Amino acid sequence: MVTIYPLLYKLKEKYPHAEILFITFSINKGFLEHNTAVVKIMYVRLTTNIFHIVQQLISLLIKVRKAKIDLVINFETRNNMAALFSFLTGAPKRIGLFNRYEKLLYHSAVFNDTSKHITQLYSSLTQEIDRSIEFQYCDFIGRMGREKENVERKLDELNIKTFFCVHPGTSNNFRGKRYKISYLAELCLLLIRRYHIAIVYTGSKHDARFIEGMMDLIPEKKLVFNFAGSLGIGEFIELVRKGSLFISNDTGPMHIAASLGINSVVFFGPTSPNRYGPLNKNALIFYKNKPCSPCVGVDYVNHPCRLGFDCMEFPPQLVFRRITEVFNYDQST
Repeated sequence: MVTIYPLLYKLKEKYPHAEILFITFSINKGFLEHNTAVVKIMYVRLTTNIFHIVQQLISLLIKVRKAKIDLVINFETRNNMAALFSFLTGAPKRIGLFNRYEKLLYHSAVFNDTSKHITQLYSSLTQEIDRSIEFQYCDFIGRMGREKENVERKLDELNIKTFFCVHPGTSNNFRGKRYKISYLAELCLLLIRRYHIAIVYTGSKHDARFIEGMMDLIPEKKLVFNFAGSLGIGEFIELVRKGSLFISNDTGPMHIAASLGINSVVFFGPTSPNRYGPLNKNALIFYKNKPCSPCVGVDYVNHPCRLGFDCMEFPPQLVFRRITEVFNYDQST
């Protein structure tokens, strides 16, 4: 979603009179509302109930076919249902990525080359209608006025002036991408004692609980804050914008930090930075490039790990040392 976001603006620039309709899962609600290029958003509730899935798709298809869509771009990389849905819209032109047989459902099909970065693939889809469209991060200015004020007020109330933002969670579909909580707590403690700077934890409301457990491992209670579950997406973006450093696993928020030009530390293991890594030059990436990596989403499957996710074993002392070497915070703090 984060990497698709700027391409929607690019499309609107090229076709200013076009109306962009976006279809996504309801768990993404609140994000695209800030994108002024999008006219309408339709949401699908994520469920494993086949009856509800079919019911939603039929209802959605009726609405889309009534809208008489001229062009469908399917950004899903591995989703046969999305490819079929694109076909059933009846749009006179359909563009999408294909792995095996999905190309039969599109007028223009782009091979899902796993050696390419995800932004290159997404750009190639839009280039099927205009070759001049190229990917470029955007800074999420949008409609952030109120969110910015809310974040500034929250920081003032807690007397937080300068801080590092830590996003320890991932989506629930593959928690193996998470850097160890004990390691992350130790890393945060090392940063606090070196720079005497606040640590602000972010995440969903489901992350709040394990973040509290991680905070219990840090003696300097006055310098750690848990914002998980208390911020809307716009507020989260404004918080990241104000931070001096962003630490996370392979998640969408790392691309938000990259878009804003924030110094970043990102941990990769089950996924590859060659495919999903941030594109900003001031990103410090940790990746072992083990023979079994990547193992997420390969051939449509998240493979079980028999090695205890050894690929995510980055000693906190090593990470801390690299942060001090790459980012000079001694002078700024």
